[in-house]
Order: sequence, then C-alpha cells, then structure tokens
Amino acid sequence: MDSARKEIVKEILIGIGLLGLITITGAMAPNIFSALSKNKFTKRKYDKKFSKVAHYLKERKLIIVKEYPDGGMKVEISKNGKKKLLEYDLEKLKIKPIKKWDGKWRFVVFDIPNKFRGRSNALRDKLKELGLYQFQKSVWVYPYPLENEIDFIIQVFEVKPFVKLGEMTYIDGEEKLKKKYKLK
Repeated sequence: MDSARKEIVKEILIGIGLLGLITITGAMAPNIFSALSKNKFTKRKYDKKFSKVAHYLKERKLIIVKEYPDGGMKVEISKNGKKKLLEYDLEKLKIKPIKKWDGKWRFVVFDIPNKFRGRSNALRDKLKELGLYQFQKSVWVYPYPLENEIDFIIQVFEVKPFVKLGEMTYIDGEEKLKKKYKLK
C-alpha cells in the first residue's frame, strides 16, 4: 500500500473512531470522507482513492458498512478497527521526562512465551524506540515514570500477564546509566 493510501486509511479510521458511528444519506455519501481527510486531493482523484481504501477497510473487517437502498450508508469501526486505532496511537507514543530526576530507576521485566515471539520482539523494539536501556535480554530500565505508557503498550500487544513493572533507587553500576541519560 502506498503512503498516501496508508494515510487515508489512518485518517478514515481515526475519523470514524472519533465519531463512533457515521450515518450517511445518499446525497452526503460521495463527500463525507473527504471531510475527514487533511489530504489535498482533487475530488476525482480522492474519490478513486477513497473507493479503494473503503474496499480495503471493509475487506479487512476494520469497518462495518451497511448500505441503504437510497444510496445512504451506516459506517462504524469494528473491533479489529479499534485495535488498529490503538496501533496508530502507539506510533505517536512518547515518554515525557520529568524536569528533575527523582533518583528512581523504572524497570520493565517480561517473560513472554515463545508462542508469542512476535509480540515479544515488537515489545522489545518499542521499548528501545522509547529510549529504555536494555539491562538484560528481557529487563529494561528508564529513569522517568512510564507506568501509563507501558500499560498502554502491553494492552496493544496483548502481553499484560507476562510483563511486570518496578522501581529501584539503586542499581549496581548505575553511573553508566546516569551518563547515558545525562543525569546528575
């Protein structure tokens, strides 16, 4: 899927996700989704792309569409679509450092069964992307509060039973970590 189409998919899902349910009359049908989009397509080009994207979303069961005889339709986001929305939120996720470090180290420890190896790898990649330090294979450390962000991540990856969080005030060899995070 090209990047413009991915962006349309994302915008439509977010739009429907924000609205919950859209009922479209026959007259509104051609224009409703262009209102959800920030993309600047000509109407003809947009309608063609939208038609492909709508088919894609419906085919992958990300939206549920009920069409009416008058040309109108009811569009709502499916359970799979809601999961996809969480992934988009995951893409934007950042951990905000506090102004003054409180001297605590936050740990994320996980032991995810091999049958969920893909989820384990995805979690590891996300922790790295967020700036956590890999202390051991499945032990990650960070100097700032991150409980809400990690709760969200483990919900998206469906690994909550296998992940534990903790705090410590001292780690053997913490000078290396302090230097990495530019802490005093």
